[in-house]
Amino acid sequence: MMDVAASPPQVGRMRKNDVTRHSEARVFSALIVDDNFALRGAIARSLARDGWEVTTASDGLEALEAVRSHLFDAVITDVHMPRRGGLWLWEQALALRPELRGKFVFMSSEPLPEPPSGAVFMVKPLSLATLKSELQGIVRRAEGAKVLARESQFVQHTA
Repeated sequence: MMDVAASPPQVGRMRKNDVTRHSEARVFSALIVDDNFALRGAIARSLARDGWEVTTASDGLEALEAVRSHLFDAVITDVHMPRRGGLWLWEQALALRPELRGKFVFMSSEPLPEPPSGAVFMVKPLSLATLKSELQGIVRRAEGAKVLARESQFVQHTA
């Protein structure tokens, strides 16, 4: 069964001297997939406190249903789960939403022989600080790619 954490405040709290307008603040979304309820909940609570919109699933099948209905900024998934693991989810999710490439974080207590291209791999037990740092990198790369695409379109239209 999937559950969704309550919608947290927006990411990037504004300070008095910030130039960024409030309408430009963005809430990032993460799908957390793990059959370990305690770990899944701990990651979800930690990210929600940091302003992420969080959806959770206990296996790859549940997670794929969530991917069908929502485009996530990041997917954090265990590799080994009873009903369809993280590698299966990665293949299926990319077939449905190619834009998820480079947005997966795999977790396992065992080393992964060959992590999928562009994916992050973390060994359990996790460091939440390291996970958050990896997620910031994923978001920065995705946002940077969007900016480059917009600039490229602008140059093409003005040339």
